[in-house]
Amino acid sequence: MSDTTPTVGESTHPRIRFGGGLTEEDRPLVDDATSRLLDRLAHRGGDGVDAELSVKDRDGRDMKTTLEVWITGLPRLVATSDRPDLETALGEVSHRVLTQFTETTTRLEPKNNRTRRDSVRRDGDPHIQGR
Repeated sequence: MSDTTPTVGESTHPRIRFGGGLTEEDRPLVDDATSRLLDRLAHRGGDGVDAELSVKDRDGRDMKTTLEVWITGLPRLVATSDRPDLETALGEVSHRVLTQFTETTTRLEPKNNRTRRDSVRRDGDPHIQGR
């Protein structure tokens, strides 16, 4: 089975691919720390959600955790954390990606994007005359 396909009994949200600095032994911690984020993204993005997590210099003082998420129809979402504890860093990058996701989807809604919504003004509207 592929790394992103759930098996029987698993949740249906996509699994995060591991980049450098992580092993399958980290999977339970990563899945637990990112499950809320992935559930939310899968609800909006369906099968078009792809995520990758990497950790640089894991055992050093300059550890950097990066989470990249691709959702069909949206720009790439990237969040980083320099927290030295992996669990704390996972929570931070999850929160940052969720914030970016919310801001992006809100900005793309027609009611919040002037160029995407239809104009309510009509020719001959008396309130517009004189401009």
